[in-house]
Amino acid sequence: MIKISIIIWFDGFFCIIFVIRIYVFIKPKKSPHPQWSLAHKKPGTELRCLKGRYYLYDYKTVYDRDKKKPRKITGSILGSITREKGFAPSEKRSLRQAASGKVFGKIQCKEYGVSQLILSRFGEFTSSLKNAFADDWEELLAIAYCRFVYRCPLKSIPFRLATSYLPEILGIKPFSEKRASGVLNRIGGQRDNMLKYMRSFIRKGDYILMDTTDIFSNSKNISLARPGYSHDLQYGTQFILMYIYSANSRMPVYYRLLPGNIRDVKAFKNCMIESGLKNSIVVADKGFYSSSNVTLLQQEQIQFILPLKRNNSMIDYSDLARNEFKTGDCYFNHENRIIWHKVFPVRDGLFLYLFLDEQLRIREDVDYLTRIKTHPENYDIGKYHGIKDRFGTIALLSGLNVPAENIYQTYKSRIDIEVMFDGMKNVLEADHTDMQNEQTLSGWMFINHITLQWYQYLYIELKEKELMKKISVNDLIQLLTDVKKLRINNRWYLNEYTSYTQKLIEKLSITII
Repeated sequence: MIKISIIIWFDGFFCIIFVIRIYVFIKPKKSPHPQWSLAHKKPGTELRCLKGRYYLYDYKTVYDRDKKKPRKITGSILGSITREKGFAPSEKRSLRQAASGKVFGKIQCKEYGVSQLILSRFGEFTSSLKNAFADDWEELLAIAYCRFVYRCPLKSIPFRLATSYLPEILGIKPFSEKRASGVLNRIGGQRDNMLKYMRSFIRKGDYILMDTTDIFSNSKNISLARPGYSHDLQYGTQFILMYIYSANSRMPVYYRLLPGNIRDVKAFKNCMIESGLKNSIVVADKGFYSSSNVTLLQQEQIQFILPLKRNNSMIDYSDLARNEFKTGDCYFNHENRIIWHKVFPVRDGLFLYLFLDEQLRIREDVDYLTRIKTHPENYDIGKYHGIKDRFGTIALLSGLNVPAENIYQTYKSRIDIEVMFDGMKNVLEADHTDMQNEQTLSGWMFINHITLQWYQYLYIELKEKELMKKISVNDLIQLLTDVKKLRINNRWYLNEYTSYTQKLIEKLSITII
């Protein structure tokens, strides 16, 4: 709006004042940012879009004496903005505030759900940890919490602990990266105490499975890290993580780190001695079988179940070709599927167990015939007739002379080991390491072992309660992080959370108080 005043005098007697108002309508400039991002923009803040992601910065205006006009100065980042989660504070800014004691002022908001889950449901693990590491168990529990919930590296531990209620429960103060590294280094040199913790989960007469996986390392200072090929033929500097798994409890109970160039068979015996196991069995994958490996296993008197590739010359498919495989009462039920079997004695006291799953056979048959049409360059009807009798079969080599159903069930339990390793590598992101100190690495892998036990515990519970189709372990953890405690005027209050989270907490009988 523009206002113009005109004053006219007539002989000094009177005046007439004309006020003219001119209204000018200027169309506001349209913001290039979407409305969902603008909703978080406050006075004194600036919204920026960098590589498709939105960030909020603070700024201030100062007077430029040279240019004779105000000038804007952009400050530090406040956080990021997404459509799904809204505004997320910057971790670095929060960490600086935590260090200066300025987090949230008089009001604090801390993660509570997972903290309470760990202390209320993982009692056996906490008790064993306290028994093995009387002076360090609280710090170990806090570091394991950070790995379990956020899969974070050492440098992020101070921030995560500053925003967690777990230190309040444990009665400890959030600690720095340097202190966390010192704890891991100290623990890494206490293999006897680690074994004390691990042996507490091994029961007398327990049926044990053993397997290995590869962990890649970017360090040149770790003597365990050696160049070589992993099980899936990836080349790199790596070390071997050997695990022992209880078939009864379906839990990981023991691990050992080995140099990347050590053959698995040579290490099995020492692992059994160190863990104190008497009754164990090696269940390997199809790539493990070779005559030399079998000979070594027999020399070390280690029981084993080894799957064979379907083109192995020891497997006799003649009964399948003549349609004479399904005879007598040689079958059993496995997860509502009928499994037929035959046992063939082979060399040196070994037995070959051949199993037929008709449902699997039909699926593989249909799949191959379909591929003849869709991928004729790789599949043809001639090859089909040459291998069709192998469809739906599993061949297992073992020195155990026991009912075929026992061999099959034990082999199938290997799936749980694969799920466990998948959880460790993909969910906990523990398939590689950048650590440069071997003793600290040892402590770090012990932390991963604890978190892997927690993960497996929840996986088993979700599976037994038939909730795996609705929610994964990782989903459950993220839902529980929404359960927080607020400190208002030096008193803690439980915050509100969704009815879905409440129903899940009730189904799993998780104590939230």
